[in-house]
Amino acid sequence: MTKAFQVSADIVNGCLVATGGSGHWGDIALGSVSSSATGTVEADLLSGGANGIQIDCTPGLTVSLTADNGNQPSGGVRQLAIAGNAGARVPYQLYANGSATPWTSQAVSLSFPAGTSHMAFPVHAKATLPGSMVAGAYSDTVRVTLSW
Repeated sequence: MTKAFQVSADIVNGCLVATGGSGHWGDIALGSVSSSATGTVEADLLSGGANGIQIDCTPGLTVSLTADNGNQPSGGVRQLAIAGNAGARVPYQLYANGSATPWTSQAVSLSFPAGTSHMAFPVHAKATLPGSMVAGAYSDTVRVTLSW
């Protein structure tokens, strides 16, 4: 006797984002500068040796990418800070996908046309050094959300 059974699967839209070993989407290292330095320092987001956030999504999908203002914003401006020292701050801005306009909390829409499933999303940071800074390791954490 022969009988049949059916095998099926539903394939749904989705995305994957490459992360570092610690589960984050990369790092922006602005370097080491003198505590008396003024001016601007700049750097790009690197993720696993590649430039930008590395995103793979279903072809034909449009996604939205947002970023929060980090752990210690002031007046809507992101701030690098020394842990435990509320007065040691350096303002900085992020720029997304080659834009000259700072990326604040606005969503950035990304489309994956038919035949395209991978995209590198560049993120650039600029920090304005005020001079006469407290020496130490300044940092911030920005949470980025990808939704579709």
